[in-house]
Amino acid sequence: MTIDTDFHSHVSRSSAMQMVESAREKGLRILGLSEHDFQMQEARSLLEHMPLEGVILPFAGYIEGVRMAGQQANFDVRLGMEVDFLPHKNGEIQATIGDYDWDFLIGSVHEIDGLLFERHRHMGQEVGQELWRRYFSLLRDAVNSGYFSLVSHPVRMRVGNPHLPPDFDEELERLAREAARSNVALELNGYDVLTYPSLVRRLAKACAAQGTPVSVGSDAHKPREIAQAHKLTEEIMREAGLSRVRIWKRHVPEEYRI
Repeated sequence: MTIDTDFHSHVSRSSAMQMVESAREKGLRILGLSEHDFQMQEARSLLEHMPLEGVILPFAGYIEGVRMAGQQANFDVRLGMEVDFLPHKNGEIQATIGDYDWDFLIGSVHEIDGLLFERHRHMGQEVGQELWRRYFSLLRDAVNSGYFSLVSHPVRMRVGNPHLPPDFDEELERLAREAARSNVALELNGYDVLTYPSLVRRLAKACAAQGTPVSVGSDAHKPREIAQAHKLTEEIMREAGLSRVRIWKRHVPEEYRI
């Protein structure tokens, strides 16, 4: 395995130390920890409609846990946060997280006009295709917002919505083009790779065509899920002609070749 980083993982169901230990066991070189903003005490009131995935943490406690895990394990751990992108709340959300020494921030779209689409199933074709188009519009807004190092799981809408619009690949290319212009990475997400790899292949192809930086993250919520799809992700990257993985330190992008 030559992808030896993972820049999307969560701690609220275990601990930073357990995630770091798993990363070491799996032969990783760098682990990016990126708990959800809605798991943070200071941001919870803005995102109380989001279902909790574990214990609520104060920012200071989360950051201290990440830093201590890296120091105690003598492992390169990067501090991140997965941040919800909501047009009517972005300023308030960013105000809760802006003063900390982040290495990277992930922008995520988990809802569309109040609809938590990952929990909404059994929709018709017309509604489903319109949701995809609205999803891509929000992803482009997130890419162009200036808030984020990367935008995560750009094909996650598929989790409950099989109704791809006829111009799906054109939408991917438009998103990839705008991400390249803004120097924001698009994520090849481990959960998506394992669940609907054909769509991640189409995403990777669009990124290759547009010269878009790509990040690789497992989206691990448990230690055993660290690097859970790295082997298949590397195959997808090589098939698409992608050879570089984007990572960050103190918001400064770095890349390495696979």
